[in-house]
Amino acid sequence: MTAARSKRGVAVSEGRKLQPTMDNLQVDAFRPADFMEMAHKHQLFPSHPWNVRAAIETIGALIFPTWPAIPAGTVVYDPCAGLGHMVVPLREYFPDVRGSDIYDWGKGFPIADAMTFEADAGDVESVAIFNPPFDGELGDMAEKMVYQAQKTCRHVIVLQRLSFICTVGRYPLHQANPIGNLKHFLPCTERCPMRLGEYDPKCNKPLEHAWFHFERGWTGNYTGINLKPGARARLYRQSDLLI
Repeated sequence: MTAARSKRGVAVSEGRKLQPTMDNLQVDAFRPADFMEMAHKHQLFPSHPWNVRAAIETIGALIFPTWPAIPAGTVVYDPCAGLGHMVVPLREYFPDVRGSDIYDWGKGFPIADAMTFEADAGDVESVAIFNPPFDGELGDMAEKMVYQAQKTCRHVIVLQRLSFICTVGRYPLHQANPIGNLKHFLPCTERCPMRLGEYDPKCNKPLEHAWFHFERGWTGNYTGINLKPGARARLYRQSDLLI
């Protein structure tokens, strides 16, 4: 496959791997071929932890009136946990975060299919937050995973490409959803492009993303809130490279 090139001359291809430097040391930068094959199959695109923090600090205040305090018994699930780049920052805000994934990536998460995910702590105190597949043959799984998570979680929050807000086919999900409509739409003001199979804080691709928050029983229209600029500098942690 020939890599496309952006106007900046940066390859827009998931085949180009991160090359570690002294400023960007990542101990697992080089992956074996079988790992990358599974990463491609399951669309493993690790989230930027700084962006997860930015989203939670915004959405948390919208969900919980007592934020940063949260109701006792609140359980947060990530059914697409991957390498843990969302689970780790989530645990900075929530005491009970449970990750799982369809494949064993060597991080100790239980193996479970997000397409059949069910919360086990009661829907009132359950929140699902995840970064579902969005490329190629798996591109339609995000919508199905949202509906599935809504069955047992009061709040469902997903990170998706900005285009997820569009199309006639997704209108029912966002605004005619029998379980609960899209309540908050949070475009990522600062780009957070992700690389296949590994976390690369310096990844540079012309892709736009947003967070989508669905609330059980919500029948109104959604509110758009852009994440404030400066989150990358404020919330980036060097330790994220070791997740």
